[in-house]
Amino acid sequence: MKFHKGSYGKETVQSNALVTNLLKYPEIAKTLIRQYPQYSLNYFVDGTSRFAKEEIIGDNAFKWAVLGRTNRPSTLTGGGAGTGAGNASFTFEVEENYINPNDIVRFQDGTQAIVIGEPTASAGGFMFSAKLQTSDATATFAAANRTAGKTVNTAGSAFTEGSERGYENSVYPDWYVNYLSISRKAKSITGSALTDITWIENNGERLWFFTEQKIMEEDFLYEREINDWYAQSTMDVNGNAKVFDSNGKPIVSGDGILRQIDAANVDTYNGTLTEERITDFLAQLSLNTGETNSHWIVYTGTAGKVAFHKAMKDLVYPSGNLIYDARVGAETEIGVNFTTYNALGSRLTLAHCPIFDDPNLHTDIDPASGYLKESFRMVFLNFGQTDGVANIERKVKGAGGINRSMIIKYLPGMVDPFNQAQMMAVSSRDSFSMEILSESGMVVRNPLSCGQLIFA
Repeated sequence: MKFHKGSYGKETVQSNALVTNLLKYPEIAKTLIRQYPQYSLNYFVDGTSRFAKEEIIGDNAFKWAVLGRTNRPSTLTGGGAGTGAGNASFTFEVEENYINPNDIVRFQDGTQAIVIGEPTASAGGFMFSAKLQTSDATATFAAANRTAGKTVNTAGSAFTEGSERGYENSVYPDWYVNYLSISRKAKSITGSALTDITWIENNGERLWFFTEQKIMEEDFLYEREINDWYAQSTMDVNGNAKVFDSNGKPIVSGDGILRQIDAANVDTYNGTLTEERITDFLAQLSLNTGETNSHWIVYTGTAGKVAFHKAMKDLVYPSGNLIYDARVGAETEIGVNFTTYNALGSRLTLAHCPIFDDPNLHTDIDPASGYLKESFRMVFLNFGQTDGVANIERKVKGAGGINRSMIIKYLPGMVDPFNQAQMMAVSSRDSFSMEILSESGMVVRNPLSCGQLIFA
């Protein structure tokens, strides 16, 4: 795709205007997004057509389900009695009723036992009877295994021959709800600026738009990128708006990426990274996802890129020196760009997020390095799939051929962008206006598969 300047004239007609074709062919928008890789989240989501298919609930809510681990631990209360010596039964009390008869349960010191019969309701929750899973008649159940707050988990099951039935556990998914947000931007183009246009050439096709429109689109995309990262919901748990404009109309806003994953895997670092630190964090993410061969895109600012570079350099060149073969009298290009790291069967790829470097958004500076503290933020986003669907997508309002991902319209005044002979106008200003609008929201299907390393 190529951009070049031009002048308004007989070739700049409505049929080959960018706005006209965006309305007819919304997929053009994703091609435009690819021209702005500095808006990295939009670039990866919109540019690769990651659009969610969940239906809208009411006017602006959408939800998705995430089924976590189906095998869940039970929390001990400290209640129960008996040692289990001589293959006798003993009891233990837990808060939850996740355990079934004939389940093999494993306590934190490695002791395993077989549950005998249904539980009975008790003051602290549920009381279970069990027998140690052993042939050693001298083995005993340690009282410390009942310590309140410790957990016990299911490690299988054991039944008699001719057993009458098995047992089931009903595990329900967690539902996540988010809301569509409406973003807008406007620009007026005077009659004097009418002749400044830009041509786009792609695959033999030529489309044009007003040069001032390009500036507006860049501002709009940047603001939407900020919103996609930092937006905070204005809706309460019942789906009611808590923020209203001066006319009493509700302002609906959903959570951005950071708010959706802020309760997941968050750890800190002091600005200095090591390969071991990165590997440990990947291990924690892998444990929480239960997946192998995962690929994380790690969004970070300039400071995070520097920290990652130093960590990789120290791994590859522990002496601290890059080794190269310099030929006398020849121009020599040295250095390495570290962008991808593989460990534990997983992979991460570094992506620069200029939003984290913006001094207009962030003002807290690390005095030791001189970088913004936000610039050190490293956000690990899992761009894989959850139940066969992309983990991170954009949900856009639209149906019946209407797509509100990016809508651009012209409002003529004394200047009409397509027909100067037109006698009708919507305003008396010596200009025409452009409006750009998007109604969308972000989806992180499995927040636990994502994480952050932030400056502390």
